[in-house]
Amino acid sequence: MARSGSDSAAARWPALATHGGPRSQTPAPDAPPTQRFVRIAVLSTLVILAIYTAAALVRLTGASESHAEQRLWFIAPMVVAGVLGVVMLFESRRVERAHARFNESERRFRLAVEAARCGIWEWDLATDTIFMSDVTASLFSWRGGVVEGQKVLDRVWPGHRDGLRDALRAAALYGGFDVSFRVPSLTGGRPVWIDARGEAFGESPEGGYARIIGVALDVTEERLAQARAQSAEGRLRDAIESVSEAFVLWDRHDRLVMYNRNYRSFFRLDPLLLKPGVQRDEVERAARGAMRQDARAPGDRKGVREAELVDGRWVQISERRTAEGGLVVTATDITAVKAQEEARRLNEEELRKAVVNLERSQSELSDLARKYEMEKVRAEGANQAKSEFLANMSHELRTPLNAINGFSEIMLAEMFGPLGDGRYKDYAQDILNSGQHLLALINDILDMSKIEAGKMTLSFEQVTVEDVAEEAARLVRTRAEAAGLTLTLDLPPLPEIEADYRAVKQVLLNLLSNAVKFTPRGGRVWISAEQVSGGIVRIAVRDTGIGIAAEDLARLARPFEQIESQHAKTQQGTGLGLALSKALVEMHGGSLGLESAPGQGTVASFSLPVRQGRLAVQSGAAA
Repeated sequence: MARSGSDSAAARWPALATHGGPRSQTPAPDAPPTQRFVRIAVLSTLVILAIYTAAALVRLTGASESHAEQRLWFIAPMVVAGVLGVVMLFESRRVERAHARFNESERRFRLAVEAARCGIWEWDLATDTIFMSDVTASLFSWRGGVVEGQKVLDRVWPGHRDGLRDALRAAALYGGFDVSFRVPSLTGGRPVWIDARGEAFGESPEGGYARIIGVALDVTEERLAQARAQSAEGRLRDAIESVSEAFVLWDRHDRLVMYNRNYRSFFRLDPLLLKPGVQRDEVERAARGAMRQDARAPGDRKGVREAELVDGRWVQISERRTAEGGLVVTATDITAVKAQEEARRLNEEELRKAVVNLERSQSELSDLARKYEMEKVRAEGANQAKSEFLANMSHELRTPLNAINGFSEIMLAEMFGPLGDGRYKDYAQDILNSGQHLLALINDILDMSKIEAGKMTLSFEQVTVEDVAEEAARLVRTRAEAAGLTLTLDLPPLPEIEADYRAVKQVLLNLLSNAVKFTPRGGRVWISAEQVSGGIVRIAVRDTGIGIAAEDLARLARPFEQIESQHAKTQQGTGLGLALSKALVEMHGGSLGLESAPGQGTVASFSLPVRQGRLAVQSGAAA
């Protein structure tokens, strides 16, 4: 690295130079101007006195001078030396005051530069060395001094190096230097943005300039603020584009600032027309071509009007002044509102006509109401007769079914010897399964008929929820394991409840059977319970099955209702399980609920009061 570059830079900026630069040290500054002036003055006086003394000696060697002249030759140098000493004294003090003022000015300049985070630098293009002040070097995480140009380029972010090289080449030819670049942090922190500006000077032997001197500014905060402002503006534009209304902003001189796509679409404007800075009158003149009519809004609100577009849509145009004197215009599509107003007007006319017709047919409605009441009584009687018939017929059907099931079990067990062909055993199994299914159907129908006929009586006793849940789970566990399911219980300590043990077990069995039936292999079924406020115990059967659509949930608790799905078609069922469970729960003064979604499983829960009333609750009372 050339020594001349560092010496000249340090001499030019003595107050900013420090030792310990990246590759070299800056020499100590020259002596102050006062000392240099004193040395020159003393040397000049000695030379003059020596010349005068030599002349005096030459004159004294001659004998022609008198004693007075000889004394004059000796006194004159002394007087001259005294005068010169006084002159030099005053001059040295004047120079010292000037030097002090210079140092004070330089100190203030340094403080101002450092406070503004403005560094000084000088680039010697011939030797490719750079002198940096402390502030400039701190931007690169260095100490002040002289550094090689390539090291500076290496510290610059790779994406900005070519721009810095181009700026250097341009400054070497034309003189001006102005470039911004980013310097990564050496510790992995936030990078520093630097604005470097300068001017070239000194002629180069190859032509152009030999040096560039300038300042370096830390503009990191400005860059971050600019980035935040750009990000905020981008978010604002995204928000404006995302709204359904048309939006346009004019400045206080009625010049276009920004707009969204809906504004261009609503009023069928040419994108070439909507350039920032275009006058509002010109744009609104083009927008009026897309309007069929324009009128004030109902209520005569200030700054609000309604317009019908040529495509049949209605828009409500609102105008509001900004704090800077600009204008914000929004247009909302109110076609649906207009349609509703027209529909409301037509409905009011129809309503008036209907009121007239209703007044005319009031007597007819009274007759119809009486007829309806009579038909209702007959329907309830027919329903009662149906329920009694089903109850009686169920008893008649169970007797032969018990015989069929019993003999088929004997045949399957080959109690009296082999059946012969193996297919007989399969046939016997089919007979048993069908008989058991039919018997379960008859039992459900019988229970449902009893409830509807008012003949179902509950026997309340102290029931432990954990006991009845474990018994129900034990009865279903074999079927769940055969289907590849996991059946578990999650029951906290709960108080005993007053309930019909058989009815609660029947409800749990129905809910567990449905969960096992509609949960694919590998799924899970579990029973949970909790005590809620108001003396209520809530018992839930949860599964990870196929789930139930929302439109099917409301009708599942009705008798003989089943959902239609590919999985349900492969399962046997009557559609009475949930209806029977709902009726039994309501006879306890509780409620049954279903929560489900397709593919997310089902939660079938029922709530029972901990304590029942003193009177026996029968189906008729529950009804």
